Amino acid sequence: MVTDYGVRRDDVAGYSGMARRTIFIVDRAETIRWTWVASREQPQPDYDAVVEEAKRVASGA
Repeated sequence: MVTDYGVRRDDVAGYSGMARRTIFIVDRAETIRWTWVASREQPQPDYDAVVEEAKRVASGA
């Protein structure tokens, strides 16, 4: 699944095959509407932005 979703780690020894820290927001039709994937520049998401995006997707906007 981590390969199918494109979040497989192969960049650090010992973490090969594990998922990167990732957030997917999925709508009622099971379509991925928003994705955040950790990077060196942004190891943690902007949680306020995640909540706002989830609210937007939930409202059907």
